Amino acid sequence: MKIGIVGFGYWGKIILRNLESMGKKDIEICDISLPEESKYENFKLVNDYRQLDCGYVFITTPTSTHFEICKYFLEKKIHVFCEKPLTTSSSEAKILYDIAFKNKVILFTDWIFTFNSHIETIKRDYDNGKLGKIRSIFMNRLNLGPERFDVSARWDLASHDISIIQYLFSEQPVTIRWTDYKRSREAKQDDSSLGFIQYNEFLATINASWNYRKKVRECVFEFDNYFIVWDDYKRFLQYEDSSNVSFPIYSGNLSYPCGEYSSPLINSISSFFAFSEDEMTEQMKLTIDIIKILEA
Repeated sequence: MKIGIVGFGYWGKIILRNLESMGKKDIEICDISLPEESKYENFKLVNDYRQLDCGYVFITTPTSTHFEICKYFLEKKIHVFCEKPLTTSSSEAKILYDIAFKNKVILFTDWIFTFNSHIETIKRDYDNGKLGKIRSIFMNRLNLGPERFDVSARWDLASHDISIIQYLFSEQPVTIRWTDYKRSREAKQDDSSLGFIQYNEFLATINASWNYRKKVRECVFEFDNYFIVWDDYKRFLQYEDSSNVSFPIYSGNLSYPCGEYSSPLINSISSFFAFSEDEMTEQMKLTIDIIKILEA
């Protein structure tokens, strides 16, 4: 299995480490600024992605470059794993999926939280009726850097939260309101974003920024039967039983249904290598729904 990595910054290096941990060895690396060869002497290094010789490619470049690079590899009938978000327009995403289906290759968008074991726990309990109806969602995704120069915090950070909501509930919003702004005057893009996404029976509030001095990764889900706090930074998942208490006051029993935590990225990469056409059809809908919400 020949594998290529396009973009060898922070995330590209993480992809490489995970591929190596999975026993993948025939890997080529592409970046416009090549890494020091002595550190990566076991890998072919190129500075033009068109020089890669591979059957599978991982794209970890800036979002604004995704469409062009993905399109190139899909047209060459090479399976593509692309960092989120796939594109900055739903029309471009549709074009890429059309090429993938036509050429019978996989286009996989790394919505990494859809492979998170805690999110899987919540989804399982929601789908089997344990949690009851969802009432409201509050999501905070804050940190200090890294700054993006091609997309705003809405596309870089809030996209994760939208992916979680759409994956869990598969509903279409009724109204969407975004407020994007700069906490720093020097920021090239809006470094902060507030989103209010109204669905038929619940409201999701999203607060995202890469210009905040404390790292926060907390989501609060209010269901009929449980009040759930999920902290991805601390790997903490708490259920509070509220079945015998009137909404929205909770004082029921606590439980921590965490189970064994597995690497979301390993789960994601493994899924890519085993992805079916039916799974790609399902993920295409998820991806386009997410991008449309971000476009609003």
